[in-house]
Amino acid sequence: MAGTVGNGSYRSCGLSGRRDDIGRRITVCLWGALMQERNRSKNQPKNLMQKIFPFIGWLKTYQPSYVKDDLVSGLTVSVVLIPQAMAYAMLAGLPPIYGLYAAATTPLVAALWGSLRQLATGPIAIMSLLVLTTLSPMAEPGTPHYIELAFLLAFMVGIFYLIIGIFQMGIVMTFISHSAVRGFTASAAIIISATQLPHLLGLTVSRHEFIFPMLRDIIQHIHTLHIPTAVIGILSYLCIYVLKKSYPRFPAGLVVLSMATAAVRILGLDEQGVAIVGGTPGGLPGFHIPEMDYDTISVLAGPAIVLGLVSFAETYSVGKSISAETKQKLDVDQEFIGQGLANLITSFFQGYPVGGSFSRTAINYASGCKTGIAGVVSGLVVIPALLFLTPLLTDIPRAALSALVIHAVLMLFHPKEVLSLWKMNRHDGIVAITVFILALLTKPDYALLIGVMASLMFFLWKTMHPRIVRVTKDPDHNMFVNADTLQKPGCPQILHLRSDNVIYFGNAEYTMEHLLRRVDEIDTPLRFLLLDFQAVGFIDITGIDELRVLKEELSAREIFLVLIGVHQPVKQVMQSAGFLDDLQSRCLFDDWNEAISEMFMRLNHQYCKNKCPHQLFYECKTVK
Repeated sequence: MAGTVGNGSYRSCGLSGRRDDIGRRITVCLWGALMQERNRSKNQPKNLMQKIFPFIGWLKTYQPSYVKDDLVSGLTVSVVLIPQAMAYAMLAGLPPIYGLYAAATTPLVAALWGSLRQLATGPIAIMSLLVLTTLSPMAEPGTPHYIELAFLLAFMVGIFYLIIGIFQMGIVMTFISHSAVRGFTASAAIIISATQLPHLLGLTVSRHEFIFPMLRDIIQHIHTLHIPTAVIGILSYLCIYVLKKSYPRFPAGLVVLSMATAAVRILGLDEQGVAIVGGTPGGLPGFHIPEMDYDTISVLAGPAIVLGLVSFAETYSVGKSISAETKQKLDVDQEFIGQGLANLITSFFQGYPVGGSFSRTAINYASGCKTGIAGVVSGLVVIPALLFLTPLLTDIPRAALSALVIHAVLMLFHPKEVLSLWKMNRHDGIVAITVFILALLTKPDYALLIGVMASLMFFLWKTMHPRIVRVTKDPDHNMFVNADTLQKPGCPQILHLRSDNVIYFGNAEYTMEHLLRRVDEIDTPLRFLLLDFQAVGFIDITGIDELRVLKEELSAREIFLVLIGVHQPVKQVMQSAGFLDDLQSRCLFDDWNEAISEMFMRLNHQYCKNKCPHQLFYECKTVK
């Protein structure tokens, strides 16, 4: 590759040396991590082999009956993959051939090392958009320097994924909420469509970093619309839309691209100004070490992490959906390894960052895919296309590729889902709408990060303000129910409350103050505050201290604090802190009947007989 990023030295994570040594040195680091894993598993060599080569597991159980389904699935996906890979590469600011380079290697690697057999990996729209927004400030799209940066970005994303997978840090995905991803996906569909409009209509506009200046520029230059290009683009989109609507499994993209290419050749539309793919190098991609230097890696490190997490959020969503359908277990750490190897290897064969595709995974599943062999097939089918079909790619009109991109991303645009979140949960709705709006106003990856932080803030707010409900016994059904919701009466001398969260330094004071407020609201001679700890899975020393203050306050009012349903780990913390020793005798119970019987014996039975109108407990009958 002619483009250069620099020839400086690389010093990161203890590595230093010439650019040519960087790949080898990082490989040594990763191999060292694998060797540590081997040492931990030295008594289980079979498990180690299956960890390093996970496909051994499903290859052992491979049945001859799977061959047909896997071949059909692989071929079907490849028919969609080839045109999409070219279109998404163009979206990423790269010549279309680099999409095919990525499509030739990544499905095979991800299928063998990933955890889900139906997941179709390769160039995807959102990742391509993020590649463009990440690299375009650093280099002009399509230039050798830009292309070289794309290789390096794939390399860095691959390393990032491998670190997460090898060191089993896949739990990081739990911090990316579904509401943030939904808002991001909806906005990304609009942004991608807007970036493709100039190609679709043959407009001459300047490149813009944000969507609204771009739309303004498109409107201002609508008079420059190139009629032949617009006709091809609009007709291509309409044909793809109608064919996909009428025949979902029909390879509409490939057929429409073929027809548009034929029209260009027969009518000589390229000579009339219709933009085409142009000269495309034939043959397979050669082995190429991405050019690296410390300064460039430093600049790309942050964006690579953000881009990797955002892209994997889509892969994770696809994986969750397919695992629910197929009852497979989604091993997030293994999937990080599979996606990491796919990105790492494609970076050495002139590919750019990839991820799991919604549309192609759905096709893979619907076609009857049984194992990862389908992914291997879909990748291998791209190789003959690179060897023999590249002369035919020259005349593909860019407008038709843009039509394919727009149709694909608009299938991800579901504004009703974003609005429905508002109805289901205001916090989720706020996050989704915030990410959606910010992604349109700023950079999409920044918007998602803000959405993730907002989700975490709402989560912290919820844990800091736990829901505390009053509980009472429903004598008609002989069960304890939410008295606040059902407006059921409770025992005038027993206030039964339940907290639905952990008790820790962030909410301990609030929880105890709330409990005391509920006590203050009672205008009957209260004898017991019964705290239901069944939903409390954790308590820290701050929580214990606040419980101690609560107990002392209640004691001053001659009210007993009684705990029920305390889990063993929580009980151990209480015991270690000496809190259980501070409780009065017979104030800690595991059994409901025993707790009610014990408290009932210590109630004011005269009040029960003369002033209490309820018979909530079996024991009430003995004093009425």
